[in-house]
Amino acid sequence: MYGCGLNRARIVFFRALAVLAIALLCYEQPIHGQKKQKLEKSYREWLEHDVAYIITKDEKDAFLRLTTNEARDKFIEDFWEIRNPNPGSPSNSYKEEIYQRIAFANARFGIGSGEEGWRTDRGRTYITLGPPQQKEVFRNSANLYPIEIWFYSSPTPALPPFFYVMFYQRAGSGDYRFYSPYMDGPDKLATGVEAVNSRAAALKMIQESAGPEVARVSLSLLPDEPVDESTGTVSLESDILLNSIKNLANLPANREDILRRRTLKESVSSRLLLEGRNLDIVTFPARDSRGLTRLDYALRLHSPKDLSMNAESDGRYSYAVEVRVAVLGKDHRPIFTQEKKLTHSITKARFDTVKDKVFGYEGTLPLPPGKYYLDFQFTEWTQRTSYHTTCEVEIPAPPKQGMVVSSLLPFRTAEEADPGLADGMPFTVGGVQFTPLAETNPTFGPGTNLQVMYQIWAPAKDPRQNLGKKLAVQYAFGRPAAPGSAKEIREEVGMEEFDSAGSLVTGKKLSLDQQNGGNYILTVSVTDPETKQSSFGTLNFKILDTPPAPESWDVVEPGIAQDAGSGVLDQQRGLCYWVLGQFDEARAWFRRALQLGHANEIARARLVDAYYAKRDYAAVVSLYSDVGVSDRTDSETLLRIATSLEKNGKTPQAISVLEKALASRPGESPLYLALAQYYSEMGRSQKAAELTQKAKDLSAADPLRD
Repeated sequence: MYGCGLNRARIVFFRALAVLAIALLCYEQPIHGQKKQKLEKSYREWLEHDVAYIITKDEKDAFLRLTTNEARDKFIEDFWEIRNPNPGSPSNSYKEEIYQRIAFANARFGIGSGEEGWRTDRGRTYITLGPPQQKEVFRNSANLYPIEIWFYSSPTPALPPFFYVMFYQRAGSGDYRFYSPYMDGPDKLATGVEAVNSRAAALKMIQESAGPEVARVSLSLLPDEPVDESTGTVSLESDILLNSIKNLANLPANREDILRRRTLKESVSSRLLLEGRNLDIVTFPARDSRGLTRLDYALRLHSPKDLSMNAESDGRYSYAVEVRVAVLGKDHRPIFTQEKKLTHSITKARFDTVKDKVFGYEGTLPLPPGKYYLDFQFTEWTQRTSYHTTCEVEIPAPPKQGMVVSSLLPFRTAEEADPGLADGMPFTVGGVQFTPLAETNPTFGPGTNLQVMYQIWAPAKDPRQNLGKKLAVQYAFGRPAAPGSAKEIREEVGMEEFDSAGSLVTGKKLSLDQQNGGNYILTVSVTDPETKQSSFGTLNFKILDTPPAPESWDVVEPGIAQDAGSGVLDQQRGLCYWVLGQFDEARAWFRRALQLGHANEIARARLVDAYYAKRDYAAVVSLYSDVGVSDRTDSETLLRIATSLEKNGKTPQAISVLEKALASRPGESPLYLALAQYYSEMGRSQKAAELTQKAKDLSAADPLRD
């Protein structure tokens, strides 16, 4: 996705963005010279009240250009539908949540503010981000104005993973307003005369009245930002955060997501949401030859008719599909999303062999050990239909001692894999590529065979140390409802088959001859006779006297080798470690990702975060020297790079970074304040004053306050 591939993807994306912008501008646009129609009250309230904080500027401009109520009603319907977590469903939890938030804000935050609760800073934050994970209230602390501190944990990928938002009553009365560590400072929170214009004295008051954590938050809303409590010096990073919260709808990440959703809605005529009935999924935690874990998956349609094939003029047949996988961590926090499109054509002979089989797609996700929630969307573009399913998975941790049977995989065929691709291909382990059955819990006919494969994980060691050693394996299967029906098979596996990373692949073909119909459980137990340590895995299956389900024909996720070579997979693995709280591991993977693909903005941002949190400003500067920045580098990262340059005596370079950034984002007041600070340090007070005034003018220009 990066390097040349990323450039092509960006070109396609920005072309699509341009087309969308033109469409939005032209959609129901008035005839030349005709004035815009005045909005009726209900539409004006929808635009200026209901969606004021969540509508993008492009959408707002397009809505204002509409000339009929029918077009406005259709726009509003589409607006909510593209934000619907379950598109096509008659209910829309996102829409319901927004209106509940507005009602809550009006009921809770309007009292004493002099305006409706939704218009207050607390109301704005609550509607935009939802309720905080934690909230602390300091109403009657000695020598302090009333304060509220809200803590958020990754409410959206467009914002930092963790942050605070502080509100306070200025002068002790009226509404609670946003607190800015830079523009306000700790002295604005303290009531004592001795704190006037003395941040050090104010910090001492805050520590004594509300505690050291509140004092720290008064210097930075970002938990990972280094602060100097001895001097009360603050940076502008908290203002970048506040600016992002106020303008969340128009941040690039949000606009790109809305564009993707709108494009999908306009392209897909219907969506089937019968969970578990239209799309099957098979997953398998695997470990490659380097000892890295991953999750392989196969998506299968139910019927051969679910995939349409277009007959081409040259006698070939073509199809087009797209698979989108969103990976979420604990509490469904987004980690990363994979999107792959596959357009292919096959010969008439190949078409004749697959036309009665169900279509399947095999992919892989670079997941380290942990628990994940996966959201799959499979779009078939010819019929313009999209299928959806979800699942929860756990990648076990390779043991420090003993062994683990990761999972049992029922398979249809197995063949030798290409050695150069074996580590990256789905369902390929030990140099063998397996074709999984269409269901996790498969159904067999009487007299057939069950083929099962599994991987045993153990600590890495030299395989020569295992020469002559054996593992005892027991296969037992039977019907839980029929005592005495269990059948057992015992055998041994040579431990010299473990590779140097500590993985061993083995399996068994089990005859189901003379087995009665019903539900079965297979248990595979593996024991080391020398250490007496053991592990096991289970598989549910059925034996039914019914016609067999259609076989599948699978295609493999495109671009796996390119993603590996450009650092995308390393970046995604690093994001998983980051969300799991294993920051040292994450930093190592981000570094590798950035080495492979200098345009990887996500890896760059996370690396800067990690080094900056450790006050390793030299490492941030080194990173900047190695890979630079781009017009897509987020403002927080730019500010941290500029700060690190300044702390390393490179203020002119810091100024250059920010001035180039402002050329593509002229509305971000914190960047002007940072520039003003650097120009002041260089003795250019007039320039600093001009930039400071520019920042104040931008901060005051809030259309929702007009």
